[in-house]
Amino acid sequence: MKINTIAFAGLGLIGGSLALSFAEKNIRLIAYDKNTDTLAKAAETGLFEYVTDDADTLLSLDFDLLYICLPVRSAVEFIEYLGAKGFKRPVTDGGSTKSAIVGAAKAAGLNFCGGHPIAGKEVSGFSNAISGLFGGAYHILTPIEGGFDCAALKELHESIGMRVCVMDGETHDRVFGLISHLPHISAFALVQSVFHIDKDALNYTGGGFRDFTRIAASDPRMWTDIFMENDKNMLAMIDDYISSLNVWREAIKNRDTEAVYSMIEKAAGIRRALK
Repeated sequence: MKINTIAFAGLGLIGGSLALSFAEKNIRLIAYDKNTDTLAKAAETGLFEYVTDDADTLLSLDFDLLYICLPVRSAVEFIEYLGAKGFKRPVTDGGSTKSAIVGAAKAAGLNFCGGHPIAGKEVSGFSNAISGLFGGAYHILTPIEGGFDCAALKELHESIGMRVCVMDGETHDRVFGLISHLPHISAFALVQSVFHIDKDALNYTGGGFRDFTRIAASDPRMWTDIFMENDKNMLAMIDDYISSLNVWREAIKNRDTEAVYSMIEKAAGIRRALK
């Protein structure tokens, strides 16, 4: 499959940044978004051959790949719409959870291979999109049986400097539940806790607190969808995290200096070993 023209459904931070990156590789671009202000900003770049806020119009246009970059629940609804329309051209997506999207694509009979670009910022929207967002980042492909050959998608994303790997949707959601979704919940909860205990303390935050909680400024709509769609993993991981915190609590309560030192030493060693 040769990809010369990509139609984006959704031009937020991820969709916009992907579009800008592919434009530098001479890929022709089409955009669909319900937000007309977003479409106006996209049109102003001069990079898009066509922009529309009408989904039926989008499907009538000529393109090689449809790239869905909508919040997870909206992406599932859009996939169901494509199925109802009998859409058969290649489709991929940039959703942060994969099981629900892959399942919807199977049920809709789409020519589909899922994807998740592992990059982002704590700000959202097309106005914050940048072409270099994905350089050196991972892109996870989640194929489905009967879907199209993902080799073209691998080549496409490698062309903008991404490292591509393949896994099934359930594995993806467990792995990124641990290394992305759980840290976001931790950051949200920490900011919430500090605010409840003593909001004036936030006036004295330094680099450590700001670095740790940077992701707490993330888009509420996107992360609500992620947590709801990855709920089973998140519930189990939150329970395990609470158990870990209780171990720390008991060690501090019992003034068990050796236990506290040992846990810090082990955690620090694991963190230092990360590439």
